[in-house]
Amino acid sequence: MNQLWRHRIILILVVSLFASIPLLYALSGYRTISKLTAEMHTQDIPMIKQVDQLIEHNRDRANAVRGLLLYEDDRYIEQYYFSTSKVHDLRRLLNSSNQTPGAVKDLLSRNNTWEEEIQEVFTVYETDHPQRAKKLAKQTTQTTQTILEDLSQIKDKLYRDLEQKLELTTEMTAEYKRMCFSLSILAFLLIATTIILFHRSKPILENKTNTYRP
Repeated sequence: MNQLWRHRIILILVVSLFASIPLLYALSGYRTISKLTAEMHTQDIPMIKQVDQLIEHNRDRANAVRGLLLYEDDRYIEQYYFSTSKVHDLRRLLNSSNQTPGAVKDLLSRNNTWEEEIQEVFTVYETDHPQRAKKLAKQTTQTTQTILEDLSQIKDKLYRDLEQKLELTTEMTAEYKRMCFSLSILAFLLIATTIILFHRSKPILENKTNTYRP
């Protein structure tokens, strides 16, 4: 009888082991996909939003410079400094993050140089030299355009990377589903085979038990 119970316990353990195979694989897939999804939500999407805001505020600053020199309306000065404060906030945030791509940090450094040039335009304008300020502003036009274009290219690249990760997540989900289904079938066959073998060996064990019974 003790031998029969030992075989029953072994059967339960073997069945449990086979049944856990698809579950463990599914759990591994869930963790992998969850990690990738969390990375997109905590790193990729916020980074795209920050770069997009950087583009928007830099464009506002460029428009403020053009508006000031074209219409000589001091309200554009307020617009410029408001957008500049927003850019500074973003710059501190991006520079302090280890997740910020090197291309973005390099562009932030170039953005600082451009900002110094624009600041000189405002300084000259505020000292009652609008014509000279216009000449200085024209010299910064190409730099302004280049920075905006480079920022747009970086944002496009971040979008492409995000799309690739989304596609990868979809492919991984489909692959894990297929593998879990295949492993479930395999586990079922292994369990069925084990049970059949156990039931075939059960009469033999019982006969042996009866034979040795006093």
